[in-house]
Parts: sequence; structure tokens; C-alpha cells
Amino acid sequence: MSIGIKHTKTEQRKIVNRTFGLVRNGHSITSARKTVAKEIGVSPNTLWVWQDKFGMATPKVVKTADLVRNNGTTNLTTKTSTTAIKGLEVMKGQLGVVFTSLVNQDGRFSNSDATAISGVANVILGSCKQVLLERKAINTVAKTEHLS
Repeated sequence: MSIGIKHTKTEQRKIVNRTFGLVRNGHSITSARKTVAKEIGVSPNTLWVWQDKFGMATPKVVKTADLVRNNGTTNLTTKTSTTAIKGLEVMKGQLGVVFTSLVNQDGRFSNSDATAISGVANVILGSCKQVLLERKAINTVAKTEHLS
């Protein structure tokens, strides 16, 4: 490491933001600091000091595995009695392939990728829930009419 290299405040902010870019792409904050610090010739602790000095918060990155867990796609079960539900199950399966692909990339996907996938998952899950609610309502009406 070189000693005595001065960085302006603007450079320091840009360097900390470059570190955050690595975090957003799946690196831990520790490994990101080590990588960037080695590139510019300072210690990882110096990057932390700069971050603290500017009050910059480490970004919270949503991992694809958490998206799957939080949206319940792995636990979603439906009956395959209607064409609509079958179509939604096929879409759910295809979405699972995308999630698996992103997880196997070891966090190299961007935050915008995860946000887009989360949006698609929420739309699919919302559609599944709506179809199941409508089906339940139809079954309730059918049972009531049968009894009367």
C-alpha cells in the first residue's frame, strides 16, 4: 500500500460508492472494501472511516433466495382443475427457473434485476390468489345451492 496519497472528499465519496456498487452486485461489504482498498492503495478500514465521515449507509441488497422465501413461491400449492390455474402453475415453474438461475450466479445479478423479478413474482402470486379466491367462492355457492 502506498502511503501519503491524498484523496479529495469527492474522490472519497466516489470510492465509497464504488464499494457500494460491488455490494449491490452481491459482494459482502467486507470483501468489497478489501477489493477497492487494494485497488487504490489504502486499508479497508480507511474506506469505513470515509463512509462513516460522510454518513453513508451500506446498501441493503435483497438476495434472490430471500425473494423466493418472502414471496412464498416455493410453498404455493394449487389444484390443477382449471386451465387458468394450470397456466399460472406453468408461469410459476418458469419463474422458479429464473430464480434458480439468479441464485446460481453467486449474487452477480443487479438490484434492478431482483426488483424486476420480484415485481413479476408479485403479479403472478396476486393472480394465483385471485383465481383461488374466485374458485373458493364458486365452490361455496355451488355447495349452498346444492343443499337448498
